Amino acid sequence: MKSFKPKFIPQLNSKQTLRIIPLGGVGDVTKNMYVYEYGDDIIIVDCGVGFPDEGMPGVDLVIPDISYLRDKVYKIKGIIITHGHEDHIGGLPYIWPELQAPIFTQRLTAGFIKAKFIEHNLPKNKITEVTIDQKLDLGNFKVSFYQVSHSIPDSTGIVIDTPQGRIIHQADFKIDWTPVSGQVTDVGRVAQLGKEGVLLLLIDCLRVEKPGFNKSEKSIEESFEKAALETPGKLLITMTSSNVSRMQQAINVAARLGRKVAVVGRSFERNFQVARDLGYLQVPPGIIIVSDAASSVAPNKLLILIAGAQGQPDSSLVRAANEEHKQVKLLSGDSVIFSADPIPSTESAQSALIDTLSRLGLNVYYSAITSDLHVSGHAALEELRLMLNLIKPKFLFPIGGTYRHMEAFSKMAQDMGYDKKEILDAIDGDILEIKDQNAVVSGKTIDIQNVYVDGLGIGDIGHVVLRDRQKMSEEGVVVVVVSVDQHTGQPVSDVDIISRGFVFEDMAKELLEEAKQVVQNALKQQTHKTGDWRFLRKIIEDSLEKFLFRATERRPLILPVVVET
Repeated sequence: MKSFKPKFIPQLNSKQTLRIIPLGGVGDVTKNMYVYEYGDDIIIVDCGVGFPDEGMPGVDLVIPDISYLRDKVYKIKGIIITHGHEDHIGGLPYIWPELQAPIFTQRLTAGFIKAKFIEHNLPKNKITEVTIDQKLDLGNFKVSFYQVSHSIPDSTGIVIDTPQGRIIHQADFKIDWTPVSGQVTDVGRVAQLGKEGVLLLLIDCLRVEKPGFNKSEKSIEESFEKAALETPGKLLITMTSSNVSRMQQAINVAARLGRKVAVVGRSFERNFQVARDLGYLQVPPGIIIVSDAASSVAPNKLLILIAGAQGQPDSSLVRAANEEHKQVKLLSGDSVIFSADPIPSTESAQSALIDTLSRLGLNVYYSAITSDLHVSGHAALEELRLMLNLIKPKFLFPIGGTYRHMEAFSKMAQDMGYDKKEILDAIDGDILEIKDQNAVVSGKTIDIQNVYVDGLGIGDIGHVVLRDRQKMSEEGVVVVVVSVDQHTGQPVSDVDIISRGFVFEDMAKELLEEAKQVVQNALKQQTHKTGDWRFLRKIIEDSLEKFLFRATERRPLILPVVVET
């Protein structure tokens, strides 16, 4: 690598230090958010969400901590979004109201963000669509874009020209010469940038452990069709709700085989409609039906696109698997395709959902038994090497992966000729400093913590509130302990409820006794007797939260503990 690194990195002005601060996305696959700061100017790249692990009861989403930015809002010139996946845009409805900065992104991503803002009653006038050849002048930052392939159209690499030199921020991408969207990675533009000189490359490293190149997205459609032909009943396909390319392939298969398509799940429906309205989905007339009409279509003539690929407890697929969904009733002879690998922290939830579906007698297709149902949107080893060879940056900063991915990326780069000190090893909250052709992890850090979003689950839609669990003393906590039969999910003993900081114990006896009965009744009223403790925990949370709010107008943190016997 040393022999063809650029000898000169252009600089506009080097009086001050450029700082880069990851608020999320380093050492963690999700909640991507990066702050670039020079003098009195700040730009932000991406604003995503993360997903809770099983040690975060009652939490639906995790968002970056923006404490560092709160007294610097006046400096923020813009928020630039690389593409439309939730781990890059999902934090905006919760974070943007504090920042109020203009948002710049391509057309499809802008459409997704606008739909979110409408849902959250936020103004859309700060969301600006940019074209791939557009340039932005944001104070000390000059920003331009280039096209990359990913599992969603309108994915970009971002070129940030700063007084200290040129930086490329390359979030999720891959090298796919035949993508469904037709948008290939612009290697010519990338190579030109490399010739001109790049000081620092931030690059997604999630699939560095996968040797070779990824298969093309186009290979998935044949697998969908094969599964549809093998399925005598309904075919359900679940995937990331913003995977527009995969939606298109499912529609193509349904059209060829004469199946109607129902789209089920709020996020799925919203993204599907946005992509269709903007022309990113080609949908034959008459093929789409509303979910309420699904039961009127013969099972062998129906394909359902359904949310829940990660096994989220309140998702449509989980509710259908537990016979709690109003429109989707699963029967023997139906098949479910998981066209998404689990993200870190959701492996056990997805596995439990597959078990539940299998117990119902469904044929379940997933990546552990066939590799033809999902192609990663992230660059594999040789694709990463190709990008490094084209860009030839002086310094590297792997992002978007766990620590093991970052370490594997570092070893790959060292094999290509980089010195270890030229590969920046940082975590969320670390401050990278760039000055005089040099980039280092400064040793300075800012204190950041996870901020949690929890859904109150009112009705089928529910509404969402932002609650920092550090402040839960304001509302209190209620612990619910219940022993259930591991096969049926039915309670086998009395429910125990303990409250702290919620209501005075001597005033709460009657209330807590009634709360116990609410939990007992909710479990007994399950349509489908399930032993999936994640789903049982959701039932307890939903029923108890509604009851306690009606009775007290307070919303304590509810911690269900389900003991299987």
